[in-house]
Amino acid sequence: MKKTYLILALFTSIFLIFGFVFIYSAGISMEARHPDVSASEFLEKQLIAFAIGLAGALVMIYLKGSWHFKRAFTIYYPLTLILLVAVLFFPDRGGSHRWLDIGSLSLQISEFAKISLLVVLASYLGNIKKRSFLNTFLIPIGLVLPLAFLVFIEPDLSTTGILVAITFVMMIIGGIKLRYILLAVTLGVLIVLILYSGGFIKPYQLERITSFLTSITGEEHEQVSYSIMAISSGGLMGKGLGMGLVKYYLPVSYSDFIFAVIGEELGLIGIVVLMLAYVGFIRELILAGLKGPSKLEGKLYIIGFALYIMIQATINIAVNLGLFPPTGVTLPFVSSGGSSIMSLMIGYGLVFAILIEKEEENKASEPHEKT
Repeated sequence: MKKTYLILALFTSIFLIFGFVFIYSAGISMEARHPDVSASEFLEKQLIAFAIGLAGALVMIYLKGSWHFKRAFTIYYPLTLILLVAVLFFPDRGGSHRWLDIGSLSLQISEFAKISLLVVLASYLGNIKKRSFLNTFLIPIGLVLPLAFLVFIEPDLSTTGILVAITFVMMIIGGIKLRYILLAVTLGVLIVLILYSGGFIKPYQLERITSFLTSITGEEHEQVSYSIMAISSGGLMGKGLGMGLVKYYLPVSYSDFIFAVIGEELGLIGIVVLMLAYVGFIRELILAGLKGPSKLEGKLYIIGFALYIMIQATINIAVNLGLFPPTGVTLPFVSSGGSSIMSLMIGYGLVFAILIEKEEENKASEPHEKT
């Protein structure tokens, strides 16, 4: 298991190094556009958020994996619901109620809801005795709907989609039959159509989708055009750290489009290294999930966490390459975003809590086996 820890630590270090370096680099472009901010501010905020997330990860490990699963429905689920409701009563930012302000700290609760949902679904699916239509389909759908609804009305359509995607993934690895998944997809499409026809989807959300669809037909759109331009201008080796030019025109280059900044300054080699790191990281997590935990809930959580990282990384990279409409989804462990890095570190801490607890159980049973 030590080898697994070292490999995971290596990949995580790659993500964090990429993140810290390019958040600062992208911050330089933001500094040029907004004289009241400095590039170091973006890096400092990310470092502080990472430190808080690391502390949270250590707490998760200290409490042990089983502690979290036992409290999935007494702490995690109700607390997440309460906080998502509370967010709606805080002042809006740009027309959205997504942030919970605690002093100088601003938390986007929907980011933490993703990890909470993973814990809840892993705990539930890992402990059901009989797999039926009710147990593997209706109840998981019933668990995600309140969370998804509260996030949707913030409004945050992309995170709503990820919460639903996490649920589908957990249902699949939890043993649901294929025909139920097809039913769930059909149900999801019907809900989207109802929301669209009822005018519940915001104009800017529709604009993102229509912009993407028209870009397929050859029309150019600013965000995607600059992103593709940045990546293509980097060539094989890139322009060098801090030397990117297109990043000065990229919106939120430190977050949504940080992948494009990496492509411009490190070239094809840089983005291939990063993408291979994600593949290796996800593969190692899945293997650890299959081999490590003795209980099904632990296996489901670790594999679910790995697939969640895969989904979010894929969406972000696809957006940067013009293969998906802009969503605001961050690149895991790399993009700037305090709530994103904190929630990811806390969720990652639970992975280690599960694996370490299993090792401790093995060590505790060794003397009995020898006698």
